[in-house]
Formats: sequence, C-alpha cells, structure tokens
Amino acid sequence: MKKLQRGNKLWHMQFILPEHSEALQQWYSEQDKVPKPSLDEQVITEIGFVMMDSLNNEIDVKVVYWKDGFIKEVIGIIDRVDRQQKYMKILTKDDIITIKVDCLMSVDRI
Repeated sequence: MKKLQRGNKLWHMQFILPEHSEALQQWYSEQDKVPKPSLDEQVITEIGFVMMDSLNNEIDVKVVYWKDGFIKEVIGIIDRVDRQQKYMKILTKDDIITIKVDCLMSVDRI
C-alpha cells in the first residue's frame, strides 16, 4: 500500500476573490508606470518648429507623449495649438486627440 503524501501539492488550494484579482492587476500596472518627462529648452524649441510646420502645411507627424504614467504615440496632423490653455489637437485617421503640451516627449515629421 502506498503512503499518502500530504505535502503542499495535495493540500494547496488557491482561492482568489475577484476583488483581489483586480487589485493585483492594478498593482502590476502601477509598477510599469514611468514619471512625467521634463525636456530642455532646445528640445522644446525643436518640437515647436515641427508642430507649427505640421499645423501650417498639414504634414503628418509622429507624436510621442506621456499620459497617466505610460508612454503613448500617435500619428496624424496637428489641427490646433492653444498656447494659453497649453494643449494641442491632432487629427488621426479615426479620431481627434487632445494632448497637453507639457506631456510631449517628441514630435517628428514622417
């Protein structure tokens, strides 16, 4: 007769409530967040030139920006730049995206 093994394999059961599962997923996503970037004056000036070129000549640009701790990128034409409210609007194929100017990381011509 074989001896019954009562190690962790036999008695180990995991019960995770949906609330615990959601909290774990949120905790993991919080670990991937990056801090908001800070750019020097030269980079800000170059971004301004590219933004105005896209605004005036309807040139496609790739915009890399920070939002809620994550780096995102979008391709489109800059439709509007509001210097007082410090935001810009980008026309993409599907949507219009509003981005705060202080969250920009780079704007490159395509």
